[in-house]
Amino acid sequence: MKGDKTMKEEFCLSSKDVVQAAMDASNKNIKDFSVDPNVMIIFSRGLLNYLKEEVTLEESDWLLPFHPYGSEKLFRGNYNNIPITIILPPMGASPMASIAEDLIFCGAKRILLVCGSWGIGKKVKLLDYIIPTHGLGSDGTSIHYGRKLSEEIELDKDITNIIIEETKRRTENYHIGKNYSKEAFYQINKQEIFELQKKGCISMENGEVNVLATICKQRKVKYGTIFYSYYNPLEGWNISWMQKKEKYKECVELEGEIALAAILRISQWY
Repeated sequence: MKGDKTMKEEFCLSSKDVVQAAMDASNKNIKDFSVDPNVMIIFSRGLLNYLKEEVTLEESDWLLPFHPYGSEKLFRGNYNNIPITIILPPMGASPMASIAEDLIFCGAKRILLVCGSWGIGKKVKLLDYIIPTHGLGSDGTSIHYGRKLSEEIELDKDITNIIIEETKRRTENYHIGKNYSKEAFYQINKQEIFELQKKGCISMENGEVNVLATICKQRKVKYGTIFYSYYNPLEGWNISWMQKKEKYKECVELEGEIALAAILRISQWY
């Protein structure tokens, strides 16, 4: 029946609906909810502190008062005459899906995910940088965007190459390879990691990479990722941000420097 087909094709909620409800509730217009074409998604407050020193930023409520996944904080500003938005959303694949869709609806054209991950590569040391080229793994969100669980997603080559070049200019402590997404933090075993190493995986995280890559590809938005390794499951849990405060701070700040340099180039070329 026609009615059944319509129900299957139309979703109950979209970014457009969320923004419209926000406008109705606040008497603001669509421009008030705009973000810049260049967006950096981060999770670290240490990285945010560094970016506040380097970029002229103003905090914005954005969708937070109107949306449970509207991000913890959002800032808009200018870096070397390049408009940039910095956002701190909740971690995880599911929040990343709504954040990515909302950012793109509100004007994002180039998105970098800049954060930490679990370093599982044989040569990856604590606080080394990791630049993913592919995403794989069975996150529970990207499948709803048509990705098959067995599908290996190739990240945007152009953006990845820029991130590699900017990292290479600043440090030798970086690795290039595949990222595996797994949302069950306490359900990782050593044999699984050994098998992932054979597939070329050097990092693991909560599913954000697969989701961001899948959505950006569908929406034709440029995207890329850089990590630093803050934990190796084969070596046991550590609290690097407390036990190695100065080294951790240096690592996070250099990651921010790399990301800003990449944003500058990406914004000029794409």
